[in-house]
Amino acid sequence: MHQISFFFAIFVCGFSHGFIPFLHKFSKSGINIFDRSNQAPSSKIIDYPKLDYRELTEQNKYDLQWYVIGESSDFVINKPIKATIWNKNYVVWKNENQSYVGLDDVCSHKGASLSKGKVCNNQVVCPYHGYEFDENGILTKVPGICFRPSPVYDVTKYNVVEKNGWVYLNTYSGLNKIDNVTGNPFVETFFVEEEIARNDSVVFLNMDFNCYSRILSENSLDVMHIGFVHTFGNAKRPAPTEQHPPRLVGPYHYKTSYLYEAGDESIARKAFGYKELRIENEFILPHTTVARVMFGDLVSTVITFALPITETKSKLFVKTYRNFWNNPLGDMVTENMMYKTMLQDKIIVENIDMRYMDGKFNMRFDKLQNTYKSFYKRFVHNFSDQNNNDMKDLE
Repeated sequence: MHQISFFFAIFVCGFSHGFIPFLHKFSKSGINIFDRSNQAPSSKIIDYPKLDYRELTEQNKYDLQWYVIGESSDFVINKPIKATIWNKNYVVWKNENQSYVGLDDVCSHKGASLSKGKVCNNQVVCPYHGYEFDENGILTKVPGICFRPSPVYDVTKYNVVEKNGWVYLNTYSGLNKIDNVTGNPFVETFFVEEEIARNDSVVFLNMDFNCYSRILSENSLDVMHIGFVHTFGNAKRPAPTEQHPPRLVGPYHYKTSYLYEAGDESIARKAFGYKELRIENEFILPHTTVARVMFGDLVSTVITFALPITETKSKLFVKTYRNFWNNPLGDMVTENMMYKTMLQDKIIVENIDMRYMDGKFNMRFDKLQNTYKSFYKRFVHNFSDQNNNDMKDLE
């Protein structure tokens, strides 16, 4: 899938070479990410925007736990699929009403994977002993046995929705989805993709990566790597000619913009005759990134989501919109460009040593990804000390 910076690189620099959610649950590890003893972002980055992280409502927590688990086309009616987020498995299926069901992927009897079973009459059937659970996770049938229902037998239910071609699962497991401040039921708030209203053409991709998910999102926000990682990059002029500081534009949503000189072999310059590009880069916690490349009236938008499967394995979901080349050939060319660019980034990000991924210093054009990194470590996930120790043992 795509990454913001590496995909706007396609339009910035090259054509000739071809082509809301949060809070990992730490219950088992004993880590409390809401512990107010956690340190605030360092004063060394005081020029960066800050979130009010001291008082998170239950609605806030819910908003920050939406994760993309697949494309709409991945789900067939009444076929259970396993989704893994932060090393925890969920069973998800689409029912006959075209809505989605998400439960823990573990039978409460002996721990068998429900996703290996089947869905019959709106019940997921365990493949081991035939136990049946309804769409709320309630155990409804034990073959050959009459039993008294009890919450002990049930499995946890999770909200799952489809938005703009992606399927999201919310890992919030609170029984009463009521905000502790307003007393109102949770509401679902998603980033509004303006490209939908314009009816832009869109192409979907995804790719597995052997790296920490935060690295993928940071790479999507990194404007300076394009000229050096990608075969079509403009290494002679890799830096933007103008930059605007990150600013808050929505809940957990920050945006910056650049002016950028298109490469001699870029699509913008070679195919359309534009030398200067306007780039808008955004992130929405936990893992949504957005990049818009604008030249004249033409716009290419790439939206990514890095799904954390484990701390060292991720899946990058990408969709790229465009308001030009609105035909099947345009889809084919765009998909091919994206795929090759993703492979180039894969070589780099999979070889970043996660013990040193924070780096020792920051440079002028690192502001957006450093803002993201600071908030991610505070709100979403901090790379575990145990994982660092395991990596040291390999030396």
